[in-house]
Amino acid sequence: MLRDSDLGKDLWGKALLTHVYICNCCPSSTLPGNITPYEKVFGHVPSIIHLCVFGSKCFIKVSDETWLKLDDKAKECRLIGYERASIYVVIDSNWKKSHSCNIIFMESQTSRNDNTESHFEFPSQTSETNDTNNTQTDAKDRAPR
Repeated sequence: MLRDSDLGKDLWGKALLTHVYICNCCPSSTLPGNITPYEKVFGHVPSIIHLCVFGSKCFIKVSDETWLKLDDKAKECRLIGYERASIYVVIDSNWKKSHSCNIIFMESQTSRNDNTESHFEFPSQTSETNDTNNTQTDAKDRAPR
């Protein structure tokens, strides 16, 4: 989790707590009936709707007390854990930890998945390989004369 998030080794403790939180919501073969540890303690199945990718980009609402008229209403952060089912623990770009329930996630935009390079190549920019003699020909060589 920590390596895939590219957050650095400083957050190994938060990654471990998040791992334990998630494991407590997963069925265990050591408990009778393959129930979750959470279900064993609290008597009901845990909700996992709130779970998101560790280290995913998110935006938290800036509180009305600190928000000024021309300031942004949201601050970009990264998810590092869970407080309860509806409260998330996040860090901002200054490594300041915050707890918030007013949050929007961008799970598809984690660090390792953010690849700004385009994998699409235009035909005019690439050269093709001739199957008969395995030589490369440019687009201008293929043009009719």
